[in-house]
Amino acid sequence: MSEHRELEVTLEAPPGWDLPDLAGRDDLSEAGVAAAADLPAVELDALYLDTADLRLLRHGVTLRRRTGDDEPGWHLKLPAGDGSRTEIQRPLGSGEEPPPALTALVAGLALGEPLVPVARLVTRRRVTELRDRAGAPLVAIARDEVAATGLGVREGDRGWAEIEAEAVEGDDALLGRVVEVLVEAGATAASSRPKLARALALEEEAEPAIPDRPTAGDVVAAYLRAQVDELVRRDPDVRRDLPDSVHRARVATRRLRAALASFGPLLDPDLTEPLRYELRWWGRVLGVARDAEVRRDRLAAAIDALPGSLVVGPVREELVGGAATEYREAWRIATEKMAGPRYLALLRGLEALAADPPLTPRARRRADRELRRHVRLAWRRVDRRHAAAAAAPAAHRDELLHEARKAAKRARYAAEAVEPVFGHRARRLASRLDGVQEALGTQHDAIALAELLRSQARHAHEAGEPSFTYGVLAAGEHARARHALDAQRDAWERASRPRVAGWTRRDRDGKGRGGGKG
Repeated sequence: MSEHRELEVTLEAPPGWDLPDLAGRDDLSEAGVAAAADLPAVELDALYLDTADLRLLRHGVTLRRRTGDDEPGWHLKLPAGDGSRTEIQRPLGSGEEPPPALTALVAGLALGEPLVPVARLVTRRRVTELRDRAGAPLVAIARDEVAATGLGVREGDRGWAEIEAEAVEGDDALLGRVVEVLVEAGATAASSRPKLARALALEEEAEPAIPDRPTAGDVVAAYLRAQVDELVRRDPDVRRDLPDSVHRARVATRRLRAALASFGPLLDPDLTEPLRYELRWWGRVLGVARDAEVRRDRLAAAIDALPGSLVVGPVREELVGGAATEYREAWRIATEKMAGPRYLALLRGLEALAADPPLTPRARRRADRELRRHVRLAWRRVDRRHAAAAAAPAAHRDELLHEARKAAKRARYAAEAVEPVFGHRARRLASRLDGVQEALGTQHDAIALAELLRSQARHAHEAGEPSFTYGVLAAGEHARARHALDAQRDAWERASRPRVAGWTRRDRDGKGRGGGKG
């Protein structure tokens, strides 16, 4: 299965527009363009598949079967997050059904619904390549005449002409300069939406905006929508095992669960409690993989930082290789569960939650008056747990600090959720709690890793293998834990200053104390 990054810009041109002379421009020549070559015209026939209600397109994803050029096959295009898209290709095969490897990648986006033909696009394409002195293509400029036919529930014929400029081997800066030249010659910017949206005459949907005078429900609903969208958007990334994808999906899962807890009185618990339970399950599944990933990366960094004379025996293979194997197995289990009914049921439940949150009458109250109470309760929970940890005997302190960390994370997410109402005050509280959470997380991970290294040292000794490096690494993790506690004390001092969370309190007039609205 081939995969590549696709960065292209779509333009429109007035009638009679023609491509300017690009090879003769000094600015493009300085960027490496030596010649412009016209390729033979081709006719492309593309059949697009989606769910009947266009779930893939809603997430900026398209799946098509295309013939007519030198790359016939199935093409899956996924947003890459930097303005580009990732195109994954598979050969045509013998049948009309899409390859299972591609349908599996979008199963979460489709919520398990079948993929059916939704449009056919026949495109007459003329391509001009800008090449370097060796003849390698840098930028391809395609002039397309498109005839589109909507299928299924979006029947109808449409046609248009457009220009696509795509970086082939050239860099993004060269593509940008080529686009500027085309615009100078009369071309205009077109919608960045996929061709399929235009073929089906779909209007671009604006994100629901929070009103100027929002209710508490308006703000919470917007936050829930954003986190559900983030979790679903990360689904194909997790299936492809992209860097940091498990971490990002886990964070979105935790934010959703925390929001349902922190703002519980604003939501019908009969509908949200089952979702909280399932989010807890999914967070734990992702957590096994994420913990192994963090352990792998930390061990690799710690070993790399040691002088070679202190690395005795097959330490890297045992530690880093072992953690990598654990990660791969945990990731495999996670993706197996993603193919199962429980995970898809969770996504369906979350989509329903985002579309129509089960708000209680209390959610109709003014956001500024209602939401500060919930953030205050989350803050007080952190304060109590931190005080309990500080007063506890050393033997029990680590466990209580871990509980304080979880409370800090939940309060941080609550502050993030109300930022549209409280501005810089909410951002500052979230930032300070992030510092507390980060330091306590480092301390917790270092203590756990030190214990693992001690165990590994013991096993190595019993097996007659060198155990020296395990001890060195364990000592380093204990030192890291101590430094993290120092950082945590500083972070807590900054977070617990009266003005940081003072706005969550209310005076007799019903106004918050501590700072103005951002």
